[in-house]
Amino acid sequence: MAKVSIVIVNYNGKRLLDSLLKSISKLNYKDYEIIVVDNNSNDGSQKFLKEKHKKTRLVENKKNLGYSGINSAIKHCKGDYILFLNNDMELDKNSLNELVKAINSDKDIVMAAPRLINYYDKKIKSGGTWISRAFYNGHVKGNEKDKAKEIPYMGAGLVRKDFVDKFGYLFDPDYFIYAEDVDLGLRIRLCGKKAIFEPKSAMYHLHSVTMQKSKRSFSTYLMERNMLTTFFKTLETKNIILFLPYVLLARFIAMAKDLLALRLDLLFARINAIFWVLFNMGFVIKKRNETQKFRKADDKYILKIFSEEHLFKEKFIV
Repeated sequence: MAKVSIVIVNYNGKRLLDSLLKSISKLNYKDYEIIVVDNNSNDGSQKFLKEKHKKTRLVENKKNLGYSGINSAIKHCKGDYILFLNNDMELDKNSLNELVKAINSDKDIVMAAPRLINYYDKKIKSGGTWISRAFYNGHVKGNEKDKAKEIPYMGAGLVRKDFVDKFGYLFDPDYFIYAEDVDLGLRIRLCGKKAIFEPKSAMYHLHSVTMQKSKRSFSTYLMERNMLTTFFKTLETKNIILFLPYVLLARFIAMAKDLLALRLDLLFARINAIFWVLFNMGFVIKKRNETQKFRKADDKYILKIFSEEHLFKEKFIV
């Protein structure tokens, strides 16, 4: 049985951690270690873990590094796999066992992701994910008949430790939060590997409890900035030139809708994100060059998981 390092990112989630850790203790899969990365919480999370969950390893970041703060745990992971989780989740007792079986079914599978269920009403929240060539993305509505399939990304799941070691990080440390999971998924494709959705694995999600207090404009800014950065990091030059007008058009449509709805905070957030990428293009190109060193597959393989089907149907522009 392969050892799994369960890594949880926490920021002021003291009230959430106990239920998550109790659900982990009930897992059928027993060969695991638990590491909680705390992003400088001020709600007593650290003291709570030290007193109530002494077997859990605590890694304390000196400041809030967002979901990318999970990278602080990598050097402490002793498992063959890393199960990465946010603090606002609970796990079904069979969830980890099913993910391990899925990832072991094919050597080209680098990541296996669960079905996400709304914690409150128990309705399926995610039956997988989608990404468009416009570099907007979202979750696919699921049902009980879902089958395993390739997906572009997921914000929680099981990933091979040797893949993480190859890059030296799980999530791009410059992303803070939002689109860090998309970037991971596309790096997996870039390396000629794949991520899969395994519906037999179920996890319950309270959904973005940690970020609900953040301003909507800040979230929009981070999402736009990080998605645009991933666009330039990932694709071949010819496809960057080909898709750039489409990528920008989608954002102009989003900005037009913001203007019509008088969501000026979101409008300026998108504009600021575009200008950030423009004025930091040297930095983005450097990140691109570092990422492209790992390329094993061409864009034809990467783009196989892209789809325009959900782009407008899911009302992705908010």
